[in-house]
Amino acid sequence: MSHANASNVSNAPSVTQGDQTPLPLAYLMLVICAMMWGSNHVVARGVNATVPFEALAFWRWVVAAVMLFPFCARYLGRDLRLMAQHKMSMFLIGFTGVFLFSIIIYLAAYNTTAVNTGLLNATAPVWVLIFAAVLTANKPTLSQWLGVLVAGVGTATIIAKADFSVFTEMSFVSGDVFAMVSAMVWAAYSMLLKRAPKGVHPLSLVFVSALIGLVFLTPLYVWSLVVNGEPFFTHLDPAWPDMMKIFYIGAGPAFFGYLFWNRGVSIVGPATAGVFMYLIPVFASGLAIVFLGEELHLYHLGGIALIAFGIWQATKKKRAVS
Repeated sequence: MSHANASNVSNAPSVTQGDQTPLPLAYLMLVICAMMWGSNHVVARGVNATVPFEALAFWRWVVAAVMLFPFCARYLGRDLRLMAQHKMSMFLIGFTGVFLFSIIIYLAAYNTTAVNTGLLNATAPVWVLIFAAVLTANKPTLSQWLGVLVAGVGTATIIAKADFSVFTEMSFVSGDVFAMVSAMVWAAYSMLLKRAPKGVHPLSLVFVSALIGLVFLTPLYVWSLVVNGEPFFTHLDPAWPDMMKIFYIGAGPAFFGYLFWNRGVSIVGPATAGVFMYLIPVFASGLAIVFLGEELHLYHLGGIALIAFGIWQATKKKRAVS
């Protein structure tokens, strides 16, 4: 996963009595978490010419699973029995959150700018609201539908680069479409998290989800090796910097991101933590400009303003009651 939103916090550990972690440190952990999840788009965009997206998705979750195991091993004996009673729910969580989301978000990053990927993927909370309206009894208010509409206009502004004739000509950038679809997949995953078995430790849930995702990522990766005829790293120039970037994506966004997120949520609560997730597209845009030389255009600023207002409008009541 490149990032999470407030919908994920149902599986975060609750606040424990006697927690001595200072509040400013908890806030810092949440900011760093948002920065790492935002950097995922930037690093992926930076290696798109040398690392196949199948390899990036596969090795990211291999690294994350290996690093997660020592932290969740003591919970797995109990948690595996609980998860075995919810096989279909766990399958859907791992399939959407690890396999499907990883593939689509990297297809986005490989085919459009990191700025666009970060901004369009940030519309996930709006898609959660829409899916909830269609699939559950939770019907949005008029105010929330206004937020959806405004955020939708902001999304369209970025995809069209403020030239809305592209919608009549159907001349979209494929990466922008993938980025929007990735937000939809993340929204579906966020809703599926509510079906996760109660009492399972958050790190066990991520670890088992990673293993489920790797069941599908592995044959895709092997297929890419067969098509390429040899391992992708034989073509890396220079090899080690790209290998370090791959390791960072697994160790940073996928491992430390979840550790910091879970810890931060346990201290400040889900409502406050959810606000920090809106920093993800800000970091993605800033890092892309600094490290990739991408440009921030006027239509980006307009789209950012519309999406930010739309998300705030659509989710403000949920945050108030969290």
